[in-house]
Amino acid sequence: MWQRLLREPLYRGPRLLPGEVQRVQDMSLSLEFSRSELACRACRAPLTPSPRSSGHAPLSCASCGAQHACRRWPSAIPIAGLDLGAILLGEDAEAAAEGAEAAAGGAALGAAPPACAQCSAALDEGALVAGCERCGAVPHVVKQSSRAARPPAPVTWLVASERLAPISGHAAVVQEGLFDWREAPRVAPLDDGGFVLLALARGEPTAARRIVDDVHERVALALEPDLRVRWLRRDRVSGPAGRQALGLSCEGERIVLYAGEGHEVLDAATGASLEKHATSSAMVAALHGREARALGVHVRIDRGRIAVVQGDAAALPGAVLSRRGVKAVRRLPGGGLGVLSRHRGVRLDVVDPRGALRTFLINPRDGSLDGLAFSVSARGLVAVLYHRRVRVARPGEEELSLCLDGSADRVWRDSVLLAADDGVWLFESGSGARRYAPDGALLFDAEIHPRPKRRGPAQLAREPAQKRVDRARRHRLGRTSKGEHELPEAARGEAARRAKWPLRALAWLLGRTTLLALGLGTGA
Repeated sequence: MWQRLLREPLYRGPRLLPGEVQRVQDMSLSLEFSRSELACRACRAPLTPSPRSSGHAPLSCASCGAQHACRRWPSAIPIAGLDLGAILLGEDAEAAAEGAEAAAGGAALGAAPPACAQCSAALDEGALVAGCERCGAVPHVVKQSSRAARPPAPVTWLVASERLAPISGHAAVVQEGLFDWREAPRVAPLDDGGFVLLALARGEPTAARRIVDDVHERVALALEPDLRVRWLRRDRVSGPAGRQALGLSCEGERIVLYAGEGHEVLDAATGASLEKHATSSAMVAALHGREARALGVHVRIDRGRIAVVQGDAAALPGAVLSRRGVKAVRRLPGGGLGVLSRHRGVRLDVVDPRGALRTFLINPRDGSLDGLAFSVSARGLVAVLYHRRVRVARPGEEELSLCLDGSADRVWRDSVLLAADDGVWLFESGSGARRYAPDGALLFDAEIHPRPKRRGPAQLAREPAQKRVDRARRHRLGRTSKGEHELPEAARGEAARRAKWPLRALAWLLGRTTLLALGLGTGA
């Protein structure tokens, strides 16, 4: 649970603007986070935790002497992307101490003073109406018969780490609008660690009929490992988006783009068009994983086994040639070969360019291969997407370990998997593009939603804290599911038409039955 809740805060926290608050949600739990300097809650003086502090030693304020609970992040809860030297401020120990003091004060005076939910400052009776003197927030007071029966106010706690240094929100490496497509793209890794994307960009309505699906763009782009654009091609095509059969494959120095009108061969380095031909059956077989050229041989699936069409069969390991129930063969970056088979379990054989074999058991029982996808990076990182779970194996490892699990980790049915040298990519419909480390830490998010405008210190000082919180909440909420509200207007209209066809068919059937009954009655 903490792995999922803290994944986006650890990634987005350094990129937040001053005063910006975001929220993530997991099931019924909600976590709000923002970027803040370490300061004393009593006098707002800066705090400097000792990097060698350990245990539960409290941190004292040098200005007013106030005590703050301080400890290292517990090693029993390892979080991907959070270093072992991270420090927690103001959580369990301080909450327990405040609870004990409130209980003692309530026993002596009959009531415990409330605290501000935003900055945890003590509130007097006048602050319940006018707002907090420190941050200006107006607390929500629950009408109950006894103040002593009210639940304690939530305590804000901080995670301090050198990795959470502020990052400018305008220092984005990726160009704006680059990850913008209608449907999940086709991806193919390159031998040098980059990858190629083929997708349909969002359509533009025509002047005559104003239909979004009439005109759209087919985008093919190659990215470097650091997400710099190597080349970009945009072609305007017409016709419904669903009829545009797209396919993509990489054959070393050549990239083959498949479409409804044929295939086009591009240069992997420059993106220049080399040739255009009608798509043959052999090309379609290579696209769907029934043929492949790797390790200097041309192989084909023949009755569930690998048959060598051209080349020396000694280049392939004997275990791969004897494998039964072969379902797919694909060329891997660098010239290796990947073989997916189903016989006494689902197995993946990865043969590197030197001929070394690694075998992974994906499912110990014979099962369906629907929705299964695998990808291997140029350096040997293996990633498998199966039953909406992503499992990875680093170079040299012989077993797959769980990286992402289901919709809670934003793995959808239409997710497209790509293995990179430093982790895995997930692409999906609606311009979704994210990169994760092998341990599940979020490394990159396309962030297609617009960021709030940067405000100066004077504007932030005049704006109440509650207004800043409400504005940030409206800007971005934690994404928990892909609902109908996320679909474009044309897709929502198409979904509504598909949902209404049973009612129309029933009305048509009732009308024909009524006419038939009237005709029989008149004839009688």
